[in-house]
Amino acid sequence: MKRLVGTALLLIITTCLFAQEKERPTQPNFPGDLMFDFGFNTWTNAPEEFNTKLWGSNSVGIYYSKRFEISKRIAFHLSPGVTIDKYASKGGNTWLRQSDGSVSFDSLNVNFAKNKLVATYAEVPVEFRIHPLGTKEGEGWFIGLGAFAGRRVGAHTKIKYLVAEGEYKEKLYNDLDLVDFRYGLQARFGFRSFHVYYKHYLNNVFNNDLGDSNPQTWTIGLNVSGF
Repeated sequence: MKRLVGTALLLIITTCLFAQEKERPTQPNFPGDLMFDFGFNTWTNAPEEFNTKLWGSNSVGIYYSKRFEISKRIAFHLSPGVTIDKYASKGGNTWLRQSDGSVSFDSLNVNFAKNKLVATYAEVPVEFRIHPLGTKEGEGWFIGLGAFAGRRVGAHTKIKYLVAEGEYKEKLYNDLDLVDFRYGLQARFGFRSFHVYYKHYLNNVFNNDLGDSNPQTWTIGLNVSGF
């Protein structure tokens, strides 16, 4: 009798487990890749008042890339995402909020430990990838050529310097006269999961001159994809 009851319980448990396994939802299979860009920003024609330095002027981007096959050697990629660009300055000027609430670009007469401009953009890069040796799903080495356009969604400054009471930090959130829209060209070279990239922005960074000039940006960096 005990053996019969034990066998019955074992059958019930096995049936329940099998039913749960069949009812378990499948994991979604997204037809694309996550792309992570990390690079360094440089300004051409940078103003002396906000002369950027390479270390600290970086770009971080995350995109969802969808591949559309044209042939075994050519594919079109659409990769909407978000890019955060930082520009670290060696100069003594920054953006200051005045007593009337307005914001101006002026000297603070301090030695900055940190003086950064940070801007966030929603962007849509597009590119054609050429696989000289052919590919099935984008694997193998490639050359990518394309363009991108973006809309600014946020901007602020980060400054840090020493005062008599200790270390002073401040963030100022404002449009900082940055252009609302930006666009440019890009090139990528390497493999699907790891490659180098170059971006050249065709428009100026600001609506008006910053000090004695209005710079443009170019970025070079590394990409990791395929998550």
